[in-house]
Amino acid sequence: MNDEQKSLIQQYFACTARLLDMEMIRSDKVLGDLAEWICVQSYGLELEASGRHPGYDGVIDNRKVQVKAHNSPKGTNLSVGNPEQYDELFVLIGPRSRLRVGPAGQSFHVYRFTSDQVDLRFRRASGYYCAKKTLAKEPYEVISIDQEPVCCQ
Repeated sequence: MNDEQKSLIQQYFACTARLLDMEMIRSDKVLGDLAEWICVQSYGLELEASGRHPGYDGVIDNRKVQVKAHNSPKGTNLSVGNPEQYDELFVLIGPRSRLRVGPAGQSFHVYRFTSDQVDLRFRRASGYYCAKKTLAKEPYEVISIDQEPVCCQ
């Protein structure tokens, strides 16, 4: 391990500790927690007290909401849980995601689906999965994160 690699690891842990201190994340599931936090800030999501609540992550106007995030440049389909357990699904696609449709940049693309839409569009023999070609047909909102990063300078 070289000095730059050691420094990046130290910065990562310092940054995640700061995210915990600011209550932007609640666990070691950093991407999922950040996606939930973005939904809290942008859409008024009220998170369930437990980060392991079965079937959904929180509520908006008494509607159960499931939040999923993807930012892997290699990963393909995203499991979106069981739509029988929630009323609405938020899918946040990050800047590096292989599922990203549209221009690259420092933003999340936010897709919203009712549980009925998930049942119709994402059902597979092995469960419910969101794919890029499905997202290509859907509108999305953009949440910009274009400020220079603090943790990894």
